[in-house]
Amino acid sequence: MERMKSVLYTDLILGHFRSLKETLKGLVNRNIIITTHFSGVTGQLIKVKDDYAVLRETGNSLVYIPIRSIELVTLVEEEEI
Repeated sequence: MERMKSVLYTDLILGHFRSLKETLKGLVNRNIIITTHFSGVTGQLIKVKDDYAVLRETGNSLVYIPIRSIELVTLVEEEEI
């Protein structure tokens, strides 16, 4: 069973952009859901660059997401049994 925890919401103001980027850097190698105004993407965060994040989805496809388009980041954790 998976448990989800909201991590951060940003309204795209520059200060929030920097904060979001720093938060994402702390989530590298973790499973997350990134929600944009277009859709949500689930996968392992593998890289955070100056203006985009890279997620590895199931099946090993890579998704490049502009940081400025991110509205919500949700950390996905597996519950310990």
